[in-house]
Amino acid sequence: MNVSKSAYALINVALMLPALLLCTAGVLFLAFGIEGANRFLETLMATTPGKLLLSPFVVLGGPVVVVALNIWKVCHVSAERIDDEIVIALSIKRIFGHLLCVGVGTLLTILLLSYAFVENFRVVAR
Repeated sequence: MNVSKSAYALINVALMLPALLLCTAGVLFLAFGIEGANRFLETLMATTPGKLLLSPFVVLGGPVVVVALNIWKVCHVSAERIDDEIVIALSIKRIFGHLLCVGVGTLLTILLLSYAFVENFRVVAR
């Protein structure tokens, strides 16, 4: 499948957009006290397309898919046997756009998973 660079970039942005929207709204509200971001999310969640856009599957799955697609383009792993030794090499291509998508997707995934852990973590007395 041959996809142009601009179409590939649009796919990456479309997959990361729900997670970026949710994280940006949270940061704007918590750090700067801007309530308009939360009102926008409430308005969006009142509609069926908004519920689909901000579902956990889309919000968490989008950045993971972006990381997987771009790692496929950027990284190459090779293994060979040389004189009774197994040599494994990882090479990373310097493709700025793909590396940026990997970085942003990884950051969003870590941010969302750490938020989910902290929000649902309970200390249980024994």
